[in-house]
Amino acid sequence: MKKSKHRYSITLSDDSRLRRVARIGLPLWQWLLCVAVFCSLCVLVATLLLSFTPLRSAMPGYIKEETRHLTVENMMRLDSLQMAYDKDRAYIDNIITIFNTDRQPTDSSSLAVNPRPLTADSVMARTPEEERFIRMMEQREKYNLSILAPLAAEGMIFNPLTDEGGITASSRKKTMAELTVASDSPLGAIADGVVVEAYSSPADGGGVVIVQHGKGFVSRVGRLGSLLVSRGDYVQAGQIIAFPQTGKGRDGARVTLEIWRNGDALVPYEVIGHN
Repeated sequence: MKKSKHRYSITLSDDSRLRRVARIGLPLWQWLLCVAVFCSLCVLVATLLLSFTPLRSAMPGYIKEETRHLTVENMMRLDSLQMAYDKDRAYIDNIITIFNTDRQPTDSSSLAVNPRPLTADSVMARTPEEERFIRMMEQREKYNLSILAPLAAEGMIFNPLTDEGGITASSRKKTMAELTVASDSPLGAIADGVVVEAYSSPADGGGVVIVQHGKGFVSRVGRLGSLLVSRGDYVQAGQIIAFPQTGKGRDGARVTLEIWRNGDALVPYEVIGHN
């Protein structure tokens, strides 16, 4: 390109024949106009190609609207599955912790180091639940103060499994108590809690309901017939959870009751009372 009289020209020549093939000469402003028109055409063609051809899917960050909605829906499903997994994991961890016999209890007053003696005016007054518990046990005239008083002090009062039966004499000192009940007698929860397991198995002699209560207590009722609760249900004290098995003879049916606290098996006859 050479400048001649304020004009810029482009000359095409054939070196093999030493002759000029073509020559284009335009002022500077026309050259600039040609370049601008050419760039505009390139941008227009690229825009059309990306808008109306499959090439647009190759653009970085491009995603279809339906694909975006599907991705958001799958992420929400994943979050829901994660919540369900965390809930089930918490149930399993709780059961493992309860049945871990090597674990040291963390809510026992025996772990306190050099407890400061309380003065008379610092002791809290008895709650109505404690008063009711003590009156009930005094009327029966049989309760072990060393075992039952700490439970009442923590607000844990257990209801009898049924009002129409009682713990057999042979199992009153065992951690698996056996109760003789009528075949149609409803069985209720001994305290408020959450059902962590409810199933029927021939190996366990029938239905089983396991309830997680407060203060680290867990109850297990076995040899059941009809189950009225399922896993994850919240039950209140006295709420009917099952019926015993039928057809067990004139003496009625027999169900089992076990109670644990922080993995330690307790004697139900001493915890619930002489029902």
